[in-house]
Order: sequence, then structure tokens, then C-alpha cells
Amino acid sequence: EKARTSNLRKRKNLSKNKKETKTKRNFGGQETELWVPGGEIKFIIQMANESVEFAKQVRWFTTLISKFENIRPMKRVLEKLRAKKIEVIEMSQGQKNSRFIAWSFH
Repeated sequence: EKARTSNLRKRKNLSKNKKETKTKRNFGGQETELWVPGGEIKFIIQMANESVEFAKQVRWFTTLISKFENIRPMKRVLEKLRAKKIEVIEMSQGQKNSRFIAWSFH
């Protein structure tokens, strides 16, 4: 429901055609691929916790963070997991701003 609502809002802001706004999606995938109980923060924290298991095999781990307010809690989790390097990379294309976080245990 959240993905649908967000998509409608985005399309409404981008398009003057109300009929198109209600019928098309700007994302793809099955429900189980689009959301996780607990939202983005739960998903990325779980990813961080799982990365510890592969710390000796992988130099850098990355994940997109769509919600700005999730950066600080993710950084705190990575610090507790003893990541040695944590980088937040800001990106923008047009009016869309996003970021990804990268961490390494090396």
C-alpha cells in the first residue's frame, strides 16, 4: 500500500494526465520484492548484520537508502558491527535525490 501511495504521489507530481497517474507504476517487481515488514530500515539493518558473515570475502558492501532519515541509524549499526570504513554517497538526477551507503570491514 505504501509503495502504491508513493507511486501515485510521484506520478501526480510528474504528470498532468490524471488517468495515466492512476494506472501506471514507476517500479517493477512482485510484492515480496518491493517491501519488507519493518520497511527499509529493517531491511538495510538486516543486510548489515548479514554482511559480517562475509566480511573476509567481500571488500565493500553497498545498499541504496531511499529515506534520508535512515542514514543515521544505519551508520550506528555499522559502527557497532565494527565496520572500519563507512561512506555515504549522495546522488541526484533532475529533482530526484538519493544516496547509497558503502561499508568495509577491511
